[in-house]
Amino acid sequence: MQHVESTLGPDVPIVVWSPREGARFSLDELAAYLAESKQRISAQLDENGGILLRGFDCVHTSSDYQKVLDVVAPDLMDYVGGTSPRKVVNGRIMTATEIPGSYSIPLHQEMSYTDNSPDRISFFCERPPSEGGQTTIGDMRAITRAIDPKVRERFETHGGVQLCRNLPLPEKVASRPGVPKTWHEVFATDRREEAEKVAAESGWRFEWLDDGSMQLWQEVRPTTRQHPRSGDDVWFNQVHIFSPISALKWARLDGRTEAADRLARALEEAPQLLDHMRYGDGTEIAAEDVLHIYDVLLENEKPVQWQKGDVLVLDNILVAHGRKRFSGDRSVLTALIQHAH
Repeated sequence: MQHVESTLGPDVPIVVWSPREGARFSLDELAAYLAESKQRISAQLDENGGILLRGFDCVHTSSDYQKVLDVVAPDLMDYVGGTSPRKVVNGRIMTATEIPGSYSIPLHQEMSYTDNSPDRISFFCERPPSEGGQTTIGDMRAITRAIDPKVRERFETHGGVQLCRNLPLPEKVASRPGVPKTWHEVFATDRREEAEKVAAESGWRFEWLDDGSMQLWQEVRPTTRQHPRSGDDVWFNQVHIFSPISALKWARLDGRTEAADRLARALEEAPQLLDHMRYGDGTEIAAEDVLHIYDVLLENEKPVQWQKGDVLVLDNILVAHGRKRFSGDRSVLTALIQHAH
């Protein structure tokens, strides 16, 4: 059985694989076909950054998605230390995010604030939204070229970036601006000693505050990362998401006025309770540099309109992903791929 290859447009760095007209694949046939095509899939991911499996009507459920992943991405990883609220659906398959549809999500590479980021990431559209909700993608090679070289130089001179997070108790979440995660969620435990053990094993510094929250300093990361096979050196961090100044702009662009007002008050009254990023040497990052990065990423995002049953696999270094705001029901699942083959 054969497939047809196409693209979503000249500026969208992914290849679409669809069955030839009239062809029908069973799930077992699709799995066998993908197994035969594994080397080609890997080569296309290294070159284009993404593959979208579309029109294979046999992929309906998370179990079907798992069968596809068993072939194209057998090495899945857990989400310990991640920042987005997610729910486990099946094994290591999770909801893409529990962030409400009133939020867009800026382009980013998954877990780029840690040393243990996935090589690739996959998404499965179980139910497309009624309005909006496109997944956005961005070519990080083009984005890196678009960043002002002087801004890049300042990040490199100051030794990269470090994420500092405040992880509240469950009963304190509602009082915090943004979408904070509790330390219970981040470390998958409600025991302090277990959370401390995971933090220490990860090389993270932490402090317990009087309100029961954990102040967590994750590892210092370089601002770029070299792709192990293509050799491309691309921007690889989330300074534009975790800096409060850009989070404020993000809320206002979304029209989340109340959230923006709460964030602005928190910046004045209790900035230590907000997630933030600093240069690797501990100094503060200039607001205009953070906003420049935010704007470059926003200008380079390309929307992918979901169809039911779509399976998208992205190289997590070469291609960033995000989301448009949406209304109505939407179910997109995700899996983190630890090792590329």
